Amino acid sequence: MDVLLAILSLFGLYGLVTLGIAVIFAATRVVNLAQGDLMMVGAYTAAVAAGPAFGWRVVLALVVSAPLLLLIERLLLRRPLADGLATMLVTWGVGMALRQAAELLFTSTSRTVEPPMAGAVTVLTTPYPAYRLACGLIAVAVIGLVLLVAYRTGWGLTLRAIADNATMAALLGTDPRRVRTLAFVLGGLLAVLAGALYSPVLAVNPTMGFSLLVPVFFGLLFSRPGALATAAGAALLIAALSVLLRAWMSDVLAEVLFYLIVIGVAALRSRPWIWRFSSWLSRLLLPARAS
Repeated sequence: MDVLLAILSLFGLYGLVTLGIAVIFAATRVVNLAQGDLMMVGAYTAAVAAGPAFGWRVVLALVVSAPLLLLIERLLLRRPLADGLATMLVTWGVGMALRQAAELLFTSTSRTVEPPMAGAVTVLTTPYPAYRLACGLIAVAVIGLVLLVAYRTGWGLTLRAIADNATMAALLGTDPRRVRTLAFVLGGLLAVLAGALYSPVLAVNPTMGFSLLVPVFFGLLFSRPGALATAAGAALLIAALSVLLRAWMSDVLAEVLFYLIVIGVAALRSRPWIWRFSSWLSRLLLPARAS
């Protein structure tokens, strides 16, 4: 049970950041290399604004970050959007600037944030830290809400239409620029929310988001553009793999094996016979679903 709760908690963190980067990629085809640093902005906002209650600090992080995300999209990303390499370099530069600014303002020393809930709760005879469980459940609820919007609302349909064919969506009356702006702000805010929400269980420092980039990018790699549910599913698999390996072996060995497994799966994923097997499996399962 302890392992399942740990997977839930880690999935909440990976899921929010991965879903955010998947929303941005679906609408703009931009791989946002500053996604982890946006998470760091949320964590520092929750750490520095010590006066209000913790819930208000999370809200403050979202309110402060929204104009910043809007400015980044309008001033830095809109013009080079046609060049994928240029956009990646722009987001890389934004991430570097955010890290350096945080180090200049707060130094590189890690900070801690007092959790709003102390103690432990018992889940099926297993005690587990109350706040870790609460933030995991909140994060999973937010992930479910975003997927609900993506698959059950007109805005979500527009987002997926632009992800499939932006030119055709524009011919049918959609304004791709407005959708891209909203998607970038929404995707960035999911990372900010993850940082603020998980700040009491993480060491808050300028490089905290950079270390999260690798599992998040693998989550994006294993998902399909525009299919946000696959991004959430990939984040769940990566969180489960990470927790299970750490439960069975030392942290260093688990980390090495984690990267070897993920890189191996990513390499196999590009092989033609994998695609042929997936197509055969889809054709096999579709009649069964129809019946």
